[in-house]
Amino acid sequence: MVTNDEQELLRIRLRRNVSCVAGLGFFQVFLVIIPVIVPFLGERGLSLSEVLLLQAVFAGFVLLMEVPSGYIADVFGRVRSLQVGALFMAAGHAGFVFSHGFLQLSICELLLAVGVSLVSGADLALLYDTEQALAGDNSHPEKVVTRMFALHTSGEALAGIVCSLVLLAWSLDAVAWVQALVGALPLLFALGLHEPPGERLSRDDHAGNLREIVVHLWGSSRVLRYTLLALCIWSQGSFYAVWLLQPHWQAQGIELSLFGYLWGGLALVAALAGRVALGLERRWGVAVLMTVIGLAPVLGYLGLAGLGLAGGLAVSLLFFIARGLGLVVLRDAFNRRVPGRFRATANSLAHLGFRATYLATAPLVGLALDGWGLQSTFLLLAGAGLLLFGLLLVPLIRMVRAAQLQVASAACN
Repeated sequence: MVTNDEQELLRIRLRRNVSCVAGLGFFQVFLVIIPVIVPFLGERGLSLSEVLLLQAVFAGFVLLMEVPSGYIADVFGRVRSLQVGALFMAAGHAGFVFSHGFLQLSICELLLAVGVSLVSGADLALLYDTEQALAGDNSHPEKVVTRMFALHTSGEALAGIVCSLVLLAWSLDAVAWVQALVGALPLLFALGLHEPPGERLSRDDHAGNLREIVVHLWGSSRVLRYTLLALCIWSQGSFYAVWLLQPHWQAQGIELSLFGYLWGGLALVAALAGRVALGLERRWGVAVLMTVIGLAPVLGYLGLAGLGLAGGLAVSLLFFIARGLGLVVLRDAFNRRVPGRFRATANSLAHLGFRATYLATAPLVGLALDGWGLQSTFLLLAGAGLLLFGLLLVPLIRMVRAAQLQVASAACN
């Protein structure tokens, strides 16, 4: 029998989970190197197409690790997964300080891939379980997605500012050293986590577990299926902007020391968009919001291709607005439809699909960059974004509206 003191101790530990996961998530993406990653890798001997290939290598490593890592978290515990993952990430960031050339940098990406795979999905699942254990029927799990996205994008924004300050004071190599120091902080927060109570997958029937997960994700609901596909495929539109905005800024003659400030401002826009995403969904309705989410990257790429410096900076906001709105709305819709006992695996499968899509498309984008240049590649990505809007988001809008009408009709009857 659990005593009142034991229950109170458990609640204290679970409340600490919220701050520890917040710290882990914040510093996991406190990537001071990202705003200058393309020039940094160029100094370490990589061409632009090799930079994209290196990210495809990272995606390939994550592809191999993503589902096993999520499944490990669901079966053996989310805390262990987060602690080991944070350790691997710390090692990967430290490796960038000393690595040169494609092979050495690929080893760093391998370490980071293992770490990211073990953390992704497990952090969100742990927060969902913690929220439900603390609040019970009064819990609001949708706030978890908003909170996590706000923490991540706020970390990215502050990291961008720190990046520019380090560049002004020192050099690109100094940025790598700072990244190595910051990259060790998630491990400190992971050590303070406590496993919340909750149903777990069986340790004896792995085939049955995986069958249940796949059937639920693919066969239980068309809305869930298309939401999963949108997370895997549509998200590429704003993700490619991460790698193409920096060479665009260089081509426009923007000083390297300003990259961090620009990146920080854009990440802050994404954080603000994510903060209001669910409120806008309730106010505007699914159709309007999903249309904005779907078309914003298309207009962004068209603007980058046809506008100059000022116009290009202005339309860059569209990618981050779409990212903030889209990821929060889609992740919330996805996690609300997934049982807690395999939520980490489900999120890992979504991340797996995202990485697999990037792995398949990155070499093609790299070839387009080498053969046609930035401007033509922007136009190509705009066309792809428009096609994905028609094939994925428009059907999803119709399904959600039909489901809402069905619920409203049942309530009236």
